[in-house]
Amino acid sequence: MFKAIGTFFNALVTLFTAIDRGASALDHCAKWAEREAADFESRTQLERSSRLEQLRAELKSQPRLAS
Repeated sequence: MFKAIGTFFNALVTLFTAIDRGASALDHCAKWAEREAADFESRTQLERSSRLEQLRAELKSQPRLAS
């Protein structure tokens, strides 16, 4: 009977260890996704700023209409 109880607790410890490792893996994936999203935001902001400056330069080079 004691052997069965020991086996049961060993199985519980193994199960909780697996759950903990799974949660840790999910945490790492979430951190990676968050860093990727932050990088994407930075790149798109730079691209938008660059495009805005390009459009401003084009607008300045256009002739003005007389009122």
